Amino acid sequence: MINVLTRNRVTRLAIDFSKTLRDWISKIIGASDKGALALKLSMAFLVVGLAMVFYGTLVDYRNAAAELTSEGTTVALQELPSVFPMIWQGVGVFLALVAFLISLFVRGVGSSRENFIVLSIWIAAVAGLVAWLPADVIETQQALSGKALAGETPSIPAYLGQLFLVIIVILSIPVAAMCYFRLTLMDRYVVHSFLSPFFFCLFSFIAIWVIADFTDNGSAFTGLPISIMITFYRVQVPSVILFVMPIVVLLSGLFALSKMSRSNELISMIGAGRSVLRILLPLLIVGAYSSLICLAFKYEWAPASVGYKDAIMDAAKKESWARKHGKEVKGDIWAKHGWMHVNEIDRRTWFVGHVPFKLSDEMADVIVIQLDGEDQPRRIWKAKRAKWVWNAQPPQWVLSDVQIYRYDENHIPRIRSQEELIVEDWHETPWMVLSSSQDPEHLGIPGLTMYLNANQEMDDRQLAPFRTNWWYVFAEPLSCFVMLLVAAPLGIVYSRRGVMGGVTAAIVIFALMYVMRGTLLAMGHGDRVPPFLAAWMTNITVGVIGCGLLWFRAQNREIPKLKTLFSGLFGKGKAKRATA
Repeated sequence: MINVLTRNRVTRLAIDFSKTLRDWISKIIGASDKGALALKLSMAFLVVGLAMVFYGTLVDYRNAAAELTSEGTTVALQELPSVFPMIWQGVGVFLALVAFLISLFVRGVGSSRENFIVLSIWIAAVAGLVAWLPADVIETQQALSGKALAGETPSIPAYLGQLFLVIIVILSIPVAAMCYFRLTLMDRYVVHSFLSPFFFCLFSFIAIWVIADFTDNGSAFTGLPISIMITFYRVQVPSVILFVMPIVVLLSGLFALSKMSRSNELISMIGAGRSVLRILLPLLIVGAYSSLICLAFKYEWAPASVGYKDAIMDAAKKESWARKHGKEVKGDIWAKHGWMHVNEIDRRTWFVGHVPFKLSDEMADVIVIQLDGEDQPRRIWKAKRAKWVWNAQPPQWVLSDVQIYRYDENHIPRIRSQEELIVEDWHETPWMVLSSSQDPEHLGIPGLTMYLNANQEMDDRQLAPFRTNWWYVFAEPLSCFVMLLVAAPLGIVYSRRGVMGGVTAAIVIFALMYVMRGTLLAMGHGDRVPPFLAAWMTNITVGVIGCGLLWFRAQNREIPKLKTLFSGLFGKGKAKRATA
């Protein structure tokens, strides 16, 4: 039967074509070249990700246009969302596709391979910038001009610092690729020895966290769309990476250096004329780069993701309960339930039942009480929803499904209901009403700076948590570099003894660092320690220990054990007492 099929000309052509196609695909993806395959997959994910963002922006634009035209009115151009973000995102998708096509030519070895890799990464970085930067600037241009969506006074230096930091991180990727290909063979080997366990530990810890978190919270997503669960875990990526990065850097450094020590590769490098510091220089640069990436996450994304995670979980539990009991309750995402604001100047008191995660979004279950000169209620508004329209002239509050209580001279109320009420004489903004409800743990540098600038009249004890967290945003990412300072000398072993002593010491230092950090932060939040020292003292202490250990290794000396140090100190004391 097989012979009959192979004699058929059409069948033979089909078989030959399938073999040719298989060989061609194998050559393109470079199945035997893991680095080339990883690059092509990364470029493919970038194309898909930017395409999804572009499609989402397109859908939002079409929905906004359809909503404006649904009433049969002519749509003014200024009422439509700006098309420039969509245009720039489309350009970004095109550039990402070009980068992917260039990555298909990465194969073999030599300068041409390196040139294609660097070129594709540069184009991909530019694609990411083009798709993100213009859209972000256009979205926040009202805030930069003083017309913020929630009425806040934005910190322009903080926002520009965020833009600068993200741009540096994105452009540093192709710069790092160029520097890697210009390294000497010895430096490239040291970096490769570190990166292999680094990526393994990073993805392993993230996978373990996802499994553990899904075991605890997976039941809350039963019966809900899978998109809610994907969003729940997607928003936590910055905070998870920031949390596991120090221990990943520590373990990777210990593994790489202990492996090179056991195989006598470090001794061979020193014999070739390189000092210990020169050998460790590539790893120290990688540690500093890890701190830079963590700083980009910690600047705003990671703190916001923690608060957004709690809000999503609360909304998922609420909607899941509603579905089980056959009720239609929308699981809106709220940052907090129940908040009060007192406007002493205008004699108004606000009770907000549901605080939105974004202060510019509408509030729910709002009660506003207007008092008279005798502190008696003159008028009360109870609204299901309250939205501040910032671009109205003048800015106005729109209350939906509202009940109005008017009190006469005998304090007897007259109740009137309206579907919608527009109020133009209230001077409060969402930022004025809700800013004091913000949790410092959920704010990055822009939010913390705005809060500190707007509440300078508050006492030091109330501002201590915000000031401490402001400094901690810059201090926490540096722990990656500090951990590498500790791992580098403890991972190097000159003697024939094992490396478990150094690993144990590194784990103990890491545990003590977390205990010390938590204690100092608690004292800083309670205004018992200056905010700067509360945030930085841990890194300073562990960094000094790491520099001391590194000095011993740079002098080709064994690191003294704690027993030896204590015996030396107490021995000197006993000798002095005996002499006296």
